[in-house]
Amino acid sequence: MRYTLKMKQLVFYLCVFCCLFTIFTATYAQQDFETELKNAPKPPYIYDREGRIVVYHGITVSYSARHAENFLPWHTIEDFAKLKEWGFNLVRYFIFWEAVEPTSGIYNDEYMEETLKRIQWLNDLGIDVLVCVHQDLCSRKFGGSGFPKWAVKERDIPFTPVTPAYKNYFSPAVMACFDDFWRSDFLKNSYIEMLKYVISKLQNQPNVIGIEVFDEPWPHIGPGFEQTFLTDFYQRIDQMKQENGFHIPMYFQPMLIASVVVPTGLKFEPKGRAVYAVRYLDPIYERGTSGYGRTNQWIMNNTILQRVRESMRWGIPMLITDFGVNLDMQDAMQYLNDWWNLMMKHQIGWVYSSYDKDTDNPFGILDKEGNTKPILSKLVQVYPQRIAGRNPVWFIRGSLFRLTYETAGFTNTPTVVFVPRSIVARQIAANGKPIPYNPLKSLTFEYTAAPEEKNVTIVVQW
Repeated sequence: MRYTLKMKQLVFYLCVFCCLFTIFTATYAQQDFETELKNAPKPPYIYDREGRIVVYHGITVSYSARHAENFLPWHTIEDFAKLKEWGFNLVRYFIFWEAVEPTSGIYNDEYMEETLKRIQWLNDLGIDVLVCVHQDLCSRKFGGSGFPKWAVKERDIPFTPVTPAYKNYFSPAVMACFDDFWRSDFLKNSYIEMLKYVISKLQNQPNVIGIEVFDEPWPHIGPGFEQTFLTDFYQRIDQMKQENGFHIPMYFQPMLIASVVVPTGLKFEPKGRAVYAVRYLDPIYERGTSGYGRTNQWIMNNTILQRVRESMRWGIPMLITDFGVNLDMQDAMQYLNDWWNLMMKHQIGWVYSSYDKDTDNPFGILDKEGNTKPILSKLVQVYPQRIAGRNPVWFIRGSLFRLTYETAGFTNTPTVVFVPRSIVARQIAANGKPIPYNPLKSLTFEYTAAPEEKNVTIVVQW
């Protein structure tokens, strides 16, 4: 009897010890994780007019417009309204040089009016817009889009398309097209004048956060492209903005090859407002011939870290303006998990490619019938859209979201957190106080710090 009692006591104490050990271990692991997030290098933030930190979860609209007769997306205002439901607070909106200037020196006012109409739809919905002057593979002549016919020289160079599509950039015909552009003062001057026309139309649009001036820059034939041709091109665009008093930030990309690990050679030092626009592509994984492994993880980690350091060196914000994944690819979920961890670690906003049917873009969030694909559920997340404070840290672990920040005197402006309707939030609290929240009325909740609160911790559990 005494032996049995001692055994029960021993088992009890062992259970207590194991529970305490688990709690302490989890606590220290959590502290280590938060310390890692706090100490990770981060690019400068994007701020709104109230001085709050802005975090963008965006989506591209749209690849379908590349081959539409009028160069416009098929989306109606009702289609755009769904973006609000899904938590997207930014649209990267494609326009095209060939649509803006179909004839040299003559601009298409009707096209710009239709573009502004759609930007206004998004403004009415409270969604910001990054206008991207898109090109891929130079021209429709090579199965891409962007350059007008008059800007593409006729050359007797055969072109045979290959897959995946990005490999066509290495074809002699496409390389010659870009070489002609970068070596032609007339074409570059025409392009900059086109940008001047476009920016003049966008200047007074309150929800336009910037213009991405050249998508996927591909080099001339020869060395030193970024250090010379691309740097000079960006400097001339920046100068044009300054001379015309344009306040819209200039979003600029490194050379397309720098989508993977390679440091940029850009010597561009923007004098006006600018943002580093980064696209991410893992050509090894995108081929679909192998799974996502340590090599791919190394590529992702080091590419993003490299871009963050470049952004910090310039002292300007950074935004991932293009990434995508196909959930049918092997190990796609591990790819996405690593991606989200990096975005939270370095506190980077992103734009997914794209709000399209997968017949227009295999990464699109819709199938060929127009129904949403499973990838959408991976993009819809709890996240802070506006942070009224400084030095934030946020993360998602399992079914817990946690945001901490210093109020830094923000006592009249709220922090805004998006909570998707697809999750049932059991608890939302700020500094330990439950916050009333009705997902049927709003998909965001706001918290304004009291004057005596120096720090805020917001927790969402589901």
